[in-house]
Amino acid sequence: MTATAPAAPTTPGVRSWWGIPYATAERYRRPVVAEFDPDRPYDRKGVAAVQPDSGDWLEADSGTGEDCLNLNVWAPEQPLGTALPVAVYIHGGGFEFGANTQITSNVAGLAASGRVVGVSINYRLGALGAVSLSQYGGRLAEASNLCLQDVIAALTWIRRNIARFGGDPDNVTVYGHSGGAYSTFGLLGAPSADGLYRRLAGFSAGPTRLQPSWWAEELAHRFVTELGVAGDPEKLIDLDTASLVAALHKVTPTDLGARGGMDSTSLGVVLDTDQPGAVLRAHPMDVLASGAHRDVDVLLSMASDDMGWWVANDLDRFDPGTVDAVVDELARWRIPRSRAKQIVRAYDQEGRTPAEVRAALLTDYIFGLPAARGALTHAAAGGNAHLLLVGPAEGAPAVHGSEMYALVGQERPGRSAEQADRDTRIRDIVLDFTTGEQSSLWPAVTDRPTSESVGNPPFDATAHYQAALDLWEGIDRP
Repeated sequence: MTATAPAAPTTPGVRSWWGIPYATAERYRRPVVAEFDPDRPYDRKGVAAVQPDSGDWLEADSGTGEDCLNLNVWAPEQPLGTALPVAVYIHGGGFEFGANTQITSNVAGLAASGRVVGVSINYRLGALGAVSLSQYGGRLAEASNLCLQDVIAALTWIRRNIARFGGDPDNVTVYGHSGGAYSTFGLLGAPSADGLYRRLAGFSAGPTRLQPSWWAEELAHRFVTELGVAGDPEKLIDLDTASLVAALHKVTPTDLGARGGMDSTSLGVVLDTDQPGAVLRAHPMDVLASGAHRDVDVLLSMASDDMGWWVANDLDRFDPGTVDAVVDELARWRIPRSRAKQIVRAYDQEGRTPAEVRAALLTDYIFGLPAARGALTHAAAGGNAHLLLVGPAEGAPAVHGSEMYALVGQERPGRSAEQADRDTRIRDIVLDFTTGEQSSLWPAVTDRPTSESVGNPPFDATAHYQAALDLWEGIDRP
């Protein structure tokens, strides 16, 4: 925390505590939960996690650094006299970017309703939190799923301390967007997280796309090789931070088909069940199927054009050039070419360009399919599951991240009246889910993917989820 950091923003009707340390951690070591010091002012933003760019967009007034394990708390100024449900938000950013300092992580917008206490956490990213090194042993033996270990440490801190802020430690909802949602559902596979949450909600990500252990080790090998320490990986502990971040960013695939495809060759929660220091004991989908967490309510959501963000903002890398190249991509996933052609043909409609065909296909495979399968699996095991689909509104296409302001109850600058209506509905859904007011939601999933929609999606939500399930039937989404 820098002495020159300006005071953090305040919200009318809300009390705020910024930059509370929830744990300490040495480089590549597991986090140790910290004690709360009630005598500090907590009126400055905490340090954000180190990431590959300058971070100007992070609104991180105290900068970035390795000492980033902090959280923010927002509570209604006038408590009701009873402990409130707690909404814990995990930011996204592909496990390389993002912070709890951003307006899109500011859960004061939910606390202002008077219905919840809001929390937003930082966790280690990229080279310091999302690369798996425990296979090297020694001083690196604890470096498996450090990013998820940080989330679990934050939830442990919340359970011990949230009552001080008017929150109910037995009524915690964890929710996130994109990478934050992968972490949210990764908790299901981690026994050390059991008992720390009551509900889980994921927006544009769910209980799949875990990194397989073979890839986690391969990426680590590329990482240490790039840094010239493959013969002695423990040297990572003494290298400068910037070189670590740059090296991992260089060797991590950037193509979205590779990052989100069947092999999940990217960064994220690692299915480390067979690795030293494992955090996960089972795949989250298997946990849902087992019914072991049938008492945990879940909500899963996709945006109708999730992958359209990359068409609009990263076309040079994202464009496959031809529709045949999309077929080739699926064939590399070990899908029989005849089946791959059938799937691509289903998306090659309505005059779409090859990039738009790829985007529509990946939207369903990466986001829609896991949401529907996860909800149905949980329902079949006796759990309560809700499905949602976010559609566009005037001035706000339903691409990846379209709903981030709404998830924390903030207003996107310059939003249209139609977007305001859509975002208010999303905010209220988060509040109703967090407070357990099921009667305010739509019918839960049973044996079909019954879904609500917000905004103006170009198709019926339930029918679209069912069509995706039918089209991809029998094809794995690891």
